[in-house]
Amino acid sequence: MAKKEKQSYHIVTFTFPEESVSYQAFSKLKKYHAEGLIGFEQLVVIKREDNGAFSFEDAVQLTSTNKSTKGALIGMAVGILGGPFGILFGTLTGGLIGGTKDLKHVQSIQETFKRTVGNIEPGQTGVMGIGEEFDHSVLDGLAAELGGTVTRTDEEL
Repeated sequence: MAKKEKQSYHIVTFTFPEESVSYQAFSKLKKYHAEGLIGFEQLVVIKREDNGAFSFEDAVQLTSTNKSTKGALIGMAVGILGGPFGILFGTLTGGLIGGTKDLKHVQSIQETFKRTVGNIEPGQTGVMGIGEEFDHSVLDGLAAELGGTVTRTDEEL
């Protein structure tokens, strides 16, 4: 069996001090995607409680149905058993996993997810996007406009 070639993923995390601003960013990012300014596949609004717990507030799949979508939907369904964090974790990792059955690959994706979500500090809300960013100034400008920060992570999984 041939070894599966690693794929590159671009993950962008925005953080904001107020939850309402995260929703503004979420809406603007969907608009930017529709206008072709970014090429995100998925967007998720994440709220981190003061005790460090995460809650999944909203999400959208921006690309057409494919293996990633199927994986995300399956991951979300399985994640429901684990509560809000399980849904978020299942949705994002499911989307990245797609159709893989390689345990080492799955573990690598899970570690990436944990590290990336860690960019959202306790008491903050944020938006996480997975996909293409054509010009950094678009997202840098959005973060500046809304008083937030943006963190980029590129992973080979």
